[in-house]
Amino acid sequence: MCQLLTYDLICCHSSQKWDYCAESQANGRIPCKSQTHRVVSYPTPPEFEPAPLCHRPECHFNRLDGVWNCCWCGKTHNTTGRCSGMMIYQELTTCDHICCPFCERGTTRGCWGSR
Repeated sequence: MCQLLTYDLICCHSSQKWDYCAESQANGRIPCKSQTHRVVSYPTPPEFEPAPLCHRPECHFNRLDGVWNCCWCGKTHNTTGRCSGMMIYQELTTCDHICCPFCERGTTRGCWGSR
């Protein structure tokens, strides 16, 4: 049975990879008729090979070398694609902004540290 693996990446994008079985056709380039799909969440569990790198040219997280400052809340030194800065609206919540073209390359740890 061939399996399509969708990896959730550190940058918040995803990447797909086929795991072909013996019944696949064209030397393992065409999946068999019995297919399954599985989503592999970040961080990648140890039973899977490491997640692939994001190859999207528009991936701002990669353009900023994986360390960025949030343009929404100001948290510095984010090291995943989604901001973990704390904010208070009606309650305490995380910022959750995804690294975008307006976010800047990460600086050394500022007042927010690397929470």
